[in-house]
Amino acid sequence: MSQSQKLVAFIILGLVIGAGTGWVIYPMMNPIPPPGADYVKKTQYDAVQAELTTTKTSLTTAQTSLTATQGQLTKAQADLAAAQAQITKLNSPKKIALVLATGGLGDKSFNDISYAGLVQAKAELGVTFDYVQPKAIAEYEGYQRDFAKTGNYALIVCIGFDQADALTKVATEYPDQKFAIVDMVVDKPNVASLIFKANEGSFLLGVVAGMQSTTGKVGFVGGMDIPLIRDFFVGYQAGAKWANPTITVLDPVFVGDWGDPTKGKELAISLVEQGADSIYAAGGKSGLGALQAAHEKGIHGYGVDACQCYLYPEITASATKRTDVAVYSMVTKAILGTFKGGIYSGGVKEGWTGCCRLPEEIAFWEAMFNFKHTPLAANVMDKLLQAQDKIVMGDIVVPNGFS
Repeated sequence: MSQSQKLVAFIILGLVIGAGTGWVIYPMMNPIPPPGADYVKKTQYDAVQAELTTTKTSLTTAQTSLTATQGQLTKAQADLAAAQAQITKLNSPKKIALVLATGGLGDKSFNDISYAGLVQAKAELGVTFDYVQPKAIAEYEGYQRDFAKTGNYALIVCIGFDQADALTKVATEYPDQKFAIVDMVVDKPNVASLIFKANEGSFLLGVVAGMQSTTGKVGFVGGMDIPLIRDFFVGYQAGAKWANPTITVLDPVFVGDWGDPTKGKELAISLVEQGADSIYAAGGKSGLGALQAAHEKGIHGYGVDACQCYLYPEITASATKRTDVAVYSMVTKAILGTFKGGIYSGGVKEGWTGCCRLPEEIAFWEAMFNFKHTPLAANVMDKLLQAQDKIVMGDIVVPNGFS
């Protein structure tokens, strides 16, 4: 190797050694500075991150729960407002209108017991009511319209089948006014038609008449010869024959009016002259004349619609048509806002018709008229209760006067 080559080799070797020495010495001369005050270990950092994730999840859950709670609170506030409105409605007096049948008050029957339903509603529900006593059928429409056009009545109650034609017209004119009619169907969405199975209550009365008769003949005086009153007669006849198959039920007689007690009395006397010792009167005020005849002739008399046994000792039972129950029910629906038009029907099973001698009715009637019944003979009472049970159970299907 020449001198020049050796020189070059030494130079290169020196450079390599110098570089290596510098690489080793530099860190020692320039060390990595130690962590500062804000230095965080990775394990601590990871723990904080995990805790943050958990907190975010909890926050999301809390926000969801808060939203649900706010919804429940909103609903509770709405329910409270509705309840307060209902309480206000209950506490606010409501006006009811009553258009009586042409017989008027004092018939001790159909009109009086309907009126009693409103008296009960006034006492228990806080309603007020106005009423009119038409003298003729022609007056119905005017009275109905006079009440309806005021817009002041929660319900207008019309008593009697013969108000149907007028009500059909007036209910059409005032579709927002609520009406109820007793004993007839008016097919309007704002009319509740209250239908009573009078044949079933009359059947029970016929049972009493058939058991009490000694002559073997019983009679019937009706107000008008129409299917509605025939329904009373058919049930009465069926009950008398069921209780006493040998009984003769004389052909029914009809006054032709609801307010003629003189003629009612005359017709009843004609039945007595034919041998009847029991007379059922279904004719409003006209029927009162028939019951007076029973009293004067000393025979059994039977009342209708309301208990009429307090009138005379000879009136030993009455078929009941609880129009007070039906009217009270409709008034309640009207003031609570649950009223719906349609047909409502009831008989012995529903407690809408019956007999004042039934255990569930007798105390009510005695309190209403402040008197006491003379007890029926045990065999008569047993037969009456047997008939009631069979009607309720469907073992007796009472015929009606509409077919």
